[in-house]
Amino acid sequence: MGADDRSHEELVREVEALRRQVDALKVAARRYQAMVGNTALSVQVCDAAGRVVEVNQGFEKLWKLSLDVVRGHVILDDMQLEPSGSLAGVRRAYATGEATRLPAIRYDPRHTEGVSAGSAGWVASSIYPVKDEQGRLVEAVVMHYEIGELARSEEELRAQNEALEAAVAERTAALSEHIRLLHAQQQAIRELSTPVIRLWEGILALPLIGVIDADRAAQVMENLLAAIVEQRASQVILDVTGVPVIDTAAASHL
Repeated sequence: MGADDRSHEELVREVEALRRQVDALKVAARRYQAMVGNTALSVQVCDAAGRVVEVNQGFEKLWKLSLDVVRGHVILDDMQLEPSGSLAGVRRAYATGEATRLPAIRYDPRHTEGVSAGSAGWVASSIYPVKDEQGRLVEAVVMHYEIGELARSEEELRAQNEALEAAVAERTAALSEHIRLLHAQQQAIRELSTPVIRLWEGILALPLIGVIDADRAAQVMENLLAAIVEQRASQVILDVTGVPVIDTAAASHL
């Protein structure tokens, strides 16, 4: 086999290798196009300095903004990202070249310097640095995942929980007041069931009605002693005609 034959075979192998590379690039390109060419995902591309250079239709749909409005906006200096920690994540991705997931945030482009247009939305985001053959960062792709419905659901659930807590607190207050009234009524009943009547100077009468148990006997003792001290009584008449049964326990109490 001569040198020309070997050169021809090498050339064929190189062509085949290049063809496979082209086919692989075509697949990668189709995948990228399928990802960024739809409106379900918001994508923006920023250069090595963090300036916005490209957006897809999903970005325009989500934020109600065109590329002309946001072109040149520097995400590395976007202070609206700072409170949530997203700005630190973006700067870390640029510094390390590593893909970074950013915190969920409610972003309003109308409050962004140099933009002041568009529509606000709740999003979770990720940033993917792109490097060249030498490992240098040449651009970064930022993807936004709309979570507006989820955020609204959480807000609605929080509002429902707050309403439920308020209703429980109101019901608890009503029950507490009801219990207080019951206690007051029971106290009034106990006082009415052991009335101390002043008959004459220094003489009191205590009519008893119903069963005499330990609790009622204690109540009778308390009311009677208080009345004796208040009236300076020396004698007390106990009327037990209203007590149905005077057993040993009742007699002991009396």
